[in-house]
Amino acid sequence: MSQPVAVPEQGSADPPLKPASQTRRVIVLLVPCGVAMVMGLDAALVLLGLPAPLSGERFSSAHGIIMTIGFLEALVSLESAVSLRRLWAYCAPAALAVGALLVLTPLPLQAGQLLMLVGCALLIVNYSVLWTRKHEPMVAVQVGGALAALGAVLLWTGGVSIPDLFAWLVTFLVLTIAAERVVISRFSPSVLTPAGARRYQRGIVVISALIVFACPLTTIWSGRVLPVFGLALIALTVVAAWGDGARSDLRVRARATVAGSDAASDADTASGSAITPSQRFTGVMVFISYMWLIVTGLLLVHPTLSGLHYDALLHAVFLGFVMTMVVAHVPTYLPFLLEIRFRFNPGFWGVAVLLNLGLVVRIAADLAGSETGRTLGGLANIAALLSLVAVAVWAAVVKGPEDPPAPTADTRAISDTSPTKDSRA
Repeated sequence: MSQPVAVPEQGSADPPLKPASQTRRVIVLLVPCGVAMVMGLDAALVLLGLPAPLSGERFSSAHGIIMTIGFLEALVSLESAVSLRRLWAYCAPAALAVGALLVLTPLPLQAGQLLMLVGCALLIVNYSVLWTRKHEPMVAVQVGGALAALGAVLLWTGGVSIPDLFAWLVTFLVLTIAAERVVISRFSPSVLTPAGARRYQRGIVVISALIVFACPLTTIWSGRVLPVFGLALIALTVVAAWGDGARSDLRVRARATVAGSDAASDADTASGSAITPSQRFTGVMVFISYMWLIVTGLLLVHPTLSGLHYDALLHAVFLGFVMTMVVAHVPTYLPFLLEIRFRFNPGFWGVAVLLNLGLVVRIAADLAGSETGRTLGGLANIAALLSLVAVAVWAAVVKGPEDPPAPTADTRAISDTSPTKDSRA
């Protein structure tokens, strides 16, 4: 199936960026995003009580904000900027990534916080423009997530501790990812009837609204509201997994595995497109990610925002759900951003196994009260994320005749949220 093409808005005084200039800006902005991730991993070593290249009070206290806002939200806003294809839209990822790095410098903390606040506000502006061009419900869900991110940075600037911002940061990441998966699923062989698809989308919107409503209440009555928040996360996971297009890929592969290779070819033909190794990898990782979100919801039934239980809770969602989902989409996300060919390789499976096995060890150690196990699991997680960078570079550099054509910014998987008044399949 061909992907919709982004059509410039008629009458716009701000012409879209040329592909070459846009790619250069993406590369420039990926650098501070990558540095923010490395600084976050350095802070992780500090928190594990291990030697780190850089250290200091800010590295340990701002670790969660740096990884969530400085790295992940910067990447999310970079994607929205590529969709908008306007120069001003890149101010959001620039402000978020640079602001996060300023937090770790000797400059006044407020300098970095202010820049991150600006970046959060600009991301909302980006989404608002997308909304005006096509009233896509999933953009509204992402706006809810972006508002939670803005609220988290505002509260942090006002002196609220990071543990009290847990629900705010989770709301931003979970709603953003859930909305992305809904739109991406539209380009997969359908697992739902048209009526089922409408119920699926409606369910995501309703549960997302409940999560946004519960989010600020967790700061006031954490002990009472966090269990409800956790149940809402489980409900969102069930609905998201039920309608996720990745389920069709896994179902086709399961049938093909039972029936043999000839059936695999027939199944792929019947599904409308061949299932590539990259799609198979993404499908498996998406559902592993959903499992970690259910674990997060269960851990929130008896919430504790301190100690080893809190460590398990944090990493179940931020590493288990979020980073597993990031790893799942790197083979398609980076080619889209950079407009390059990308050859999927088995190294991605190695990263995924190391990340998730390390996380299992870490969470089991947290719940058992073992500092040694926590340290070993944490080191495996850090190694996995650093390995992801190496594997991604490998996939971009090593070419082969079977490589697919380089994607362009005009063929975006999440095209229903792209800045178009007119989309064509």
